[in-house]
This record gives sequence, C-alpha cells and structure tokens, in this order.
Amino acid sequence: MTAVVRPGAAVSELCENGGKLLEAGELVRATSLYMSAFRTHAASTVSHMRGLEKCNLAGVIATLESWLDSHGDNQPTEGLNKGLAAVFLSTLCPNNMSATIFKMESLLQKGGHGCEEIFARCTALLEGKHRGNPDPEGLTRVVLELTRALACLFSEPHSNKALQLYLRTYQNNKSETVTLIKSRQAQHLNKIVKAFTDRILHINPSLKPESEYVEKSTENEKDVGASSRMLDFLLAISPGDREVQELQAAHLFLRGRFGDSAEVYSGILQHRKTDSSSYTSGQETPERTSRLLTSRAAAYFSAGGKVVEACRDLGDAFEIHPATARLYFQKLFTNHGTGLAARNHLRQQAERGLSGYREKILIRPDLRSTEGVELLDPVVAQLRTLCHLEPDGGGRELRVRLADCLLLRGEHKEALSICSQLAAAPAQQSYQNTVQILRGYARLLSDDHKGALEDFQAVIEHNAPHPSSCVRALCGRGLLRMLSGSHYLTALDYMTASRLQLQDVALTVRCLVPWNCRGLLFMVLLEQGRAMLEGTGESKSSSNPNKNSQQHQQEDQLQAQTKRDNHRAGTPADVHSLAVLLMELQPFADGPQILAADALYQLGRVEEAYRLLLAIGPNTPRAPILARLALLQLHRGFLYDANQLLKKLIQCGDTSCLRPLLVVAHQKDRSLLQGHCHSAAKRILESTREEIALREAVAYLSIAIMASGGEAADSLLERARCYALLGQRKTAIYDFSAILKEQPNHVHALCGRGFTYLMLNQQKECTHDVLAALQINADTVTKDILSLKDKARKLVCDWLHQYCRTNLSELLVVNAAPCQEEQLREAFIISGALMRTECRDPRWHLLYVDTLLAKGEVKAAGAHLSQVFGQEPRDAVAQARVGVVEAWQQKYHSAARRLSKVAEKDSSSLDFLLSLIPFNQRKRTAQAAAHEASTVSSGGHWDQALSLLTVAVTAVGTHRLQYLRQRAACLAQLGFHERAIADLDRVIQKHGGSDSSCSDDPQVWAEDLCRRGRSLVLCSREGPALEDFTRALKLHRDQALQCVEAGLGRLRLGDCFLRGALQHYGEQQLSKAWTLIECGLAVDCENAELRRLRAKVKREVASPCNVN
Repeated sequence: MTAVVRPGAAVSELCENGGKLLEAGELVRATSLYMSAFRTHAASTVSHMRGLEKCNLAGVIATLESWLDSHGDNQPTEGLNKGLAAVFLSTLCPNNMSATIFKMESLLQKGGHGCEEIFARCTALLEGKHRGNPDPEGLTRVVLELTRALACLFSEPHSNKALQLYLRTYQNNKSETVTLIKSRQAQHLNKIVKAFTDRILHINPSLKPESEYVEKSTENEKDVGASSRMLDFLLAISPGDREVQELQAAHLFLRGRFGDSAEVYSGILQHRKTDSSSYTSGQETPERTSRLLTSRAAAYFSAGGKVVEACRDLGDAFEIHPATARLYFQKLFTNHGTGLAARNHLRQQAERGLSGYREKILIRPDLRSTEGVELLDPVVAQLRTLCHLEPDGGGRELRVRLADCLLLRGEHKEALSICSQLAAAPAQQSYQNTVQILRGYARLLSDDHKGALEDFQAVIEHNAPHPSSCVRALCGRGLLRMLSGSHYLTALDYMTASRLQLQDVALTVRCLVPWNCRGLLFMVLLEQGRAMLEGTGESKSSSNPNKNSQQHQQEDQLQAQTKRDNHRAGTPADVHSLAVLLMELQPFADGPQILAADALYQLGRVEEAYRLLLAIGPNTPRAPILARLALLQLHRGFLYDANQLLKKLIQCGDTSCLRPLLVVAHQKDRSLLQGHCHSAAKRILESTREEIALREAVAYLSIAIMASGGEAADSLLERARCYALLGQRKTAIYDFSAILKEQPNHVHALCGRGFTYLMLNQQKECTHDVLAALQINADTVTKDILSLKDKARKLVCDWLHQYCRTNLSELLVVNAAPCQEEQLREAFIISGALMRTECRDPRWHLLYVDTLLAKGEVKAAGAHLSQVFGQEPRDAVAQARVGVVEAWQQKYHSAARRLSKVAEKDSSSLDFLLSLIPFNQRKRTAQAAAHEASTVSSGGHWDQALSLLTVAVTAVGTHRLQYLRQRAACLAQLGFHERAIADLDRVIQKHGGSDSSCSDDPQVWAEDLCRRGRSLVLCSREGPALEDFTRALKLHRDQALQCVEAGLGRLRLGDCFLRGALQHYGEQQLSKAWTLIECGLAVDCENAELRRLRAKVKREVASPCNVN
C-alpha cells in the first residue's frame, strides 16, 4: 500500500530550512532550498516568500538574477536549472529584466522562434516604453542590444540592419560586446561570422576566392571604413577563424598594405604547421594551403625586399597543388603585370640556389658526405614552378636544368623520364650532349650500366662535344670501368678529364658519383696514380749506370720520342693532374699531396715539390713527408738539413715509407742518399757500440740498403753485424744470406753468418760457412777467427776439427790409403787454418799429419812429427802416428809396439790410425803385433800382450780368428771375462758359416765353447754356460772333458749341472732336467746327488698320472 505524502509538509520543511540558512547568511544554499520548494509546490513557496523580510527577499532575488546573468562558475545547485530560476524569479518579481532577457535568449537558441516579437520587446525595453521596467543601463543594456541584434539577424538574415546593430554595440562597448557574444551567443557565432563575411564579400567581390580578377579597391571611404570595422569586429569575436584571417589578409593586400598582408598570411600558415588536427578535420586542404602560399608570395613581391621568401612560397605552392597555384598566380601576378618579373626572380633564385649548392659541396670536408643536398629542394621546386607556368610545360632548356637538379638531388627516376622525353624529341637538337650525359648518369643510378655506357660513349665520340659534357662523360665512363674492375682505364679517363676542366671533374665526383662509390673511386685513382708514377720511375732507375756507348746512343734516339709522348696518359704530368684532382676531393689527405709532390719531382719541379711538402703539415710532420723532404734537401745540396730530417724520420720509426719514394727517385739522388746514410752509420759505429747507437746505425743502414735497391753489400754487412750485436741473430743471418745470394764468394758475409750460427749453437751451419770462407780466402778467415773471443774461437776450432776428423774417417772407410789430393783438399785447408790460429795445440798438428799420411806423404808426415813432437814423442797419440809412419816403412814390430800405446786407451783412434796404413802393411803389422804379444805373454806381461793383440785384431778384424782367441785368453787371464765372452762370440759365430778362415773341426769348436762357458760361469751366468758345455760334449766329448779339467774342474762343473737340473725339475721340465743330469754325470760320474736326481726323474717319467 502506497503512503500518501502531503506536499505541504515537505514544502514547509524546505522553507523553514531555507529561512534558517538565510539567518545564518548562506544565501546560495537558502535560494537553492527555496527553488526546490517552488518546484514542489509553487503557491506555498511564494506565500512563504511574501512573508520574508524585504532584505532577505531582495537577497534571494539578487541570487536568482546572478544565476541567470552568469555563464561561468556561478550556477544553480545540481538538479535545478536556469529555466526554473527564471520562472521563480518572474513569480517573485514580475517584469524582472534578467528573467525577461533569459526567456528571450532561450527562444532564440531554439531556432529563432518569435524573433520579431523578441526584436520588438528588446526595442521597447531599450527605449523605456515597457511599463514596470526602468530604462536599462550598463551591462544589461549591452545584453539587450546584442539580443535585439541576434533577433534581427534571425528575422532579416539578408539585411544589413542586424550587422549595423552589432557594430553600433561593438563601437560603444567593445570589450563587453566581445565577452557577451562569446558567452551568451556562442551557439550562433558561426552564423554571425558568416553574415559579416558575406557582407564584406558583397561590398568587395574581388575578395572572393573564386573571383577571376583582383582589382584595387574603388569603393568609397564609407565602404572602406565599413569593411574595416566589420573585419575588426570579426577578428575580435573570432580571432582564431582562419577564414576571417584570410579575408583580412586579402583586404589588406587590396588596400596596398602588403607587409601587413604578408604577416597575416604567415600567421595563418604558421598555425597550419603547428595544428596538425586541421588537416584531419578537413579545415585545411592542399588547395587552401597552395592558395595561401601563392597569396603570401604575391604580398612579398609587392612589398619588396623579400624575393627569396616569395620564390620559396611559389615553389611550395606549386608543389602542393599546381592547379590552384597556377590559378592564383594568374590572379595575383599576371593580372597585376608582375608575372614576368616573378618568373625572372624564380629563375634567378634557382641559379643562385644551384650556385650555392655547388659552393657548399666543393668545400665539403668529407668526400662521402651528402651534406648540402637539401639546398637543392627549393631549386627543384622553383624550376618545377617555372615549368608549370609555361604553357607547354616548360621549354627544353628549362627541363634540362630541372633534370640536372633532380639528378643532383638523387631523384634519378624522374630525371631519367625527363631526359628520355627530351632525347626522343626529333626536332630538338639543342643541349643534346647535356641530355645524353644526364640520361647516362640516370641510367647508371638505375643499374642500367650498358645504356649508361652508350650515352657516355656517344658524347665522347661526338664530332664537337661540349667541354663540360665531355668531362662528365669521361667521369661517368671511368666510374663504369671502375665498377667492372678496369682500374687502370678508370685512371686514364679521370686523368684526361682533369686536364680538360679540373673543377668540373671535382664537382662531378662530389655530385653525380654515388656516395658509396666515392671512397672507392678515390682509393682507386690514388693507387693507380702511384702505380703509374712508380712505373715511370722504375723505367728510369732500372737502367745500369755503367752502360756502354751503344746503350747511350739508343737512349739518345729515344729521347725525342719520349718528349713527343709526354702528353700520353701515364706520364708524370698526367699523374700530377690526377693528384691535383684528388687534392680537390680530399684537401686534408696526405696521399694526394704526396703523390703530387712526387709527380712534381719527376717533372723536375723540385722547388714546387718542396714547397708543397712544407705546406702539408709543418707542426706534426709524418714519415712519408719527412722522407721526401730529406731526399729533396739532398738533391738541393743542403746536407745538414737532410741529416736532421733523416734523424726525425728515424725517430718516427717508420722507414718503410721510403720504398715508394725510392721507386720514383732518380738514380743520382738514390746514390746520394745511400752514401750519406752509410757514412752516418759508420760514424756512429766508430764512436760507440751502445744499444741506442746500434739501433740508430741500423736505421741509417736500412735506408742505405733501400736506396741501393737491396744491393749495397757493405751496408748489408754492417747491418747484419749490428743485428748480431743487438742479439737479433736470425735477422743478421737474413742479411748475410742476402749478400751471399748475390755474391756467393763474399768472405766476410760467410764468416759473419758462420759466427752468427756459432752464437745460435748451430754447429753444422757454422762449420759449413766457415769452411766455404776458408776455401775462398784462408788468411782473411783466419784473421776473423783470431778476432773472436777465446771461448768462441775455441768452439769454432773444435767444430772445424771435428768436421775434418769425421770427413777424413769417412773418406778412409770408402777409399784406402793413399787418397787423392783433391779428396783431401778440405782437410789440408782446415788443418792449415787451425795451425795458424793456434800453433801450440797438438791436435791441429796431428790432424795435419793424419792428412799427410792419408795422402801417402810419409816423409813429410814424419818430418812434421819430429819437428813438433821430437824424435821420440812422449804423447801416446804422437807415438801412434810414428808407428803409422814406421808401418809405411815396413818396420812392423816397432810399429805394433807404438800403436799398442793407444790400443786400450782410444780404440776409435786406433781404428782411424790403422786405416791410414795400406792393407798389406796392416796385415804384416797384425802378425808382428801377435808375435810380440806371444813374447810378452810368456813373460807374464798380459796387459802388454792385450794391447798388442788389440792392434792385431783391429788391423785384420775377423779375418784371423786366432787373434781373437788369443785376446780372449789374455782377457780371461786378466779377469776381463765379459770382453773375453765378446771375442769368443765373434769366433763361435763364424763356426758353421761360409767363412773359410774358420775351421769346422768339432774339436776346435768344442774347445771354443768350453772357453766361453768357463768365462760365463765366472761371470755368474750359469744358464748360458751349461748350454755351451752341453753343446761341447755333444760335439767332441773328450776334448770337452779335457778343457773342463784344465779350466773349472769336473767337481765344480758337476755342481753347476746339478743346480741347473734341480731348477728345471722344480719347473717340471723333466726332459731338460734329464739332459743336464746326463751331461753332469758325464763330467762327474761320482756325483751322488745327480744320481739320486736321475732316479727320481726316471721314476716320475715311468709312473702313471693319478687324478684325484
């Protein structure tokens, strides 16, 4: 069930609360409560309000009026609107002005209903004809006037009356009028602006955008003032309206205020740049922007002094919308008679812009940079503008210029299109070379290299080519050749072009060559220029200074032809022109300037080359520059300056830069440099040998070597010695080898390399080099050896002695004495050098004696022995040589005794000495030694017998086994059983062989085995010994038993057999054990242990095997 609410109760409560708030001074809240009460029950609320005090009622009325008059923050409480407030106010205070005005404005906002009535009422109120209302004053009057003007605008939209009402109110109260229109008539602002705009255009139709002509204003002063006032009013109420601003600018232009007009146009265009939303909303179109730019350009031209800005605006306008720009150019320029002047200014600005671009890129420091290309944007735009202004799209010359700029800008596709159209025109032959050049570069940039080459070739082969076009064609063809790998032909093309027009070539490279090819082109030209110059230098310097007269005559005949061919590519003059081009391209690079200096030097212009090098970098000179300055100072005769420059070059540590310089240097200057540096190094080495001085000397010598082309043997030799002193031995060897490669018989180089190998402890290489030097000049080598320190000298002599000994021994192994003199040549040279080096050392004399003996000069050997060692030498090795001499003299017994002195001490020496004796004498000497051994052994001198037998064995080897048996017996007698076993091994190996010198008698064989078995037992090697005795018993039982009885005895040997049998028995090798048992019983049949062991073995062999 719904509760019945009594409105009176709620209204009274609201009114009571409002009254409390009035007493508390909160007028706004109290008024809001009263309005709520009025909305609930109007009669009760009004009745309550009538009972309020006048002051409180006036306060409520004032609050309601403020709400109706305000359009800002002072608004009714949420849920209460101004319409309710107006009704409430009219009820409280009939004919209230604020409520009346609000009601009229509300009607106008709803579409202008009752506008005539509103106009009449406003007029009555303003004239004071309405009863109950006083004459309005102040802001209320302004509001009434604006309301009347708006009502008039609605009632008579095409009449001028409403506009006059607005203007009259604006003239009387400008600030209040603008504020009230923006606040109270904002909804109708566009209608107001449109009405005024239409009126202005009606007064001056030429201001309309679609009008064809612009004429200077012919209206009277009254119309001019009215238009100005209207524009002021529009700008005041709508300052941001672009249409109004454009209208103002056009009006100013018509009145001749061109500067002000341009400023207004600039403001509009600036707002267009900053406000990007205008394009998206459709307010700004390309047509409008083009119109504004063209209009501002016209204002700039008419104002004067801003031709650059005017041309730029025209270019931008035609680029944005050509049709609109052309239309307004006709309207604003042509019809005013400034069209031709504008075209001339456009052409002049384009020329200036292109000149500025060329100047900018010519001073551009980085060759590969694209800086400055943006300068072409206005030039291209201006040329396009001129083409648009021409009736046929631009003449041939203008389109050629446009294609050129487009190509420079990088827009090669459009440039190719224009050039193709121009080239296809049949009747047009002007600028044909230029068109082909531009098309060639456009094709090149489009990767159509074949078509580009055809265009370039056509220009070059033309009967009368334009010089500038020919230069560009050569550059283009050179670029294509570089891309195809023909670097030499590239250099030829650029040389030719540089000699024609240098600046054009530099401009072409910086503009038309792609940026990523410029660096490569620069390097290719620099390298090819250097290669050409070095080729010229080599052809001049490769000739030998010691030429015969016929060669001189041939050169004289060729000089005339050389002079005639100086114009050809590859000459120093061509290289110089190429270097100048490279200097233009990279002004701060050293390479081109150095190349230019070298070319000037080749041309004989030494002073120019010197000045050029000085201008490169005097503060921080680089090594290549120092080297060239030093050479030029030598050429000019300033030796002190040259030496100072060379010192600086050496301090830089980079002498490799001399190589390309020396290739182009004249032979005379190279000789001067070589001699100067070699002398400087010698002076340094003579003063001190410290490390710093040595390194400086090495640097000077290196320069001298390079100046000579690597053929200065003296400098190489001195540098190698310096390297050796510095510890750089392998580098020293390299220099010594360089000398020997050209002069294999250079004694000092051989000695130096040999001594360096000595420091590296490389014996073979050292000996080889010193020996080679000795074969060339022994005296010089001997002096060099004597100059060494004691330790080094001793080591060299030892290595030579060792080498000679080894070679002499190998020679005697292959060839029996006496040998040929040629075979002993090295030995004589080495022994002679060693004796001259240190005559007190007996080894060198012995080597010389051995060499004489190998040759067969016995008397000379004997005489030298007697001279050095005396008639009876005390030294055993010397006595052994005397023994060799006596063997040659057939004094065999004496020879054997002397040779036995070294038999046991130095067996290798004995082998060598016996090889010096012919074979027959050697056999006789062996026999004598054996006989002497028998003699001395009978007297108990076994050691002497051993030495003699060693001589005999060594002399004949295994040809006489008896000597081995004798020596084995002697060794066994002396207790040297191991050596005895070795001799008997050699004897036993001969048994059963094909050697006829060995007897196959079993008795002899058994005796040899028994002797070896005895020595083996005495050496505690019973296993091999029992094998020997077993074999001996099998070969000859009786002889073996006799040897056993004479040697070890039956009992001892029987015990040995017992131990061996027990060992085999323990290892279950019963067959071997049985063999040893039988042999042992054969030697000692009374041995009970062997008998018991035999029975045990017999039983084990006979018994069956039981397996558990």
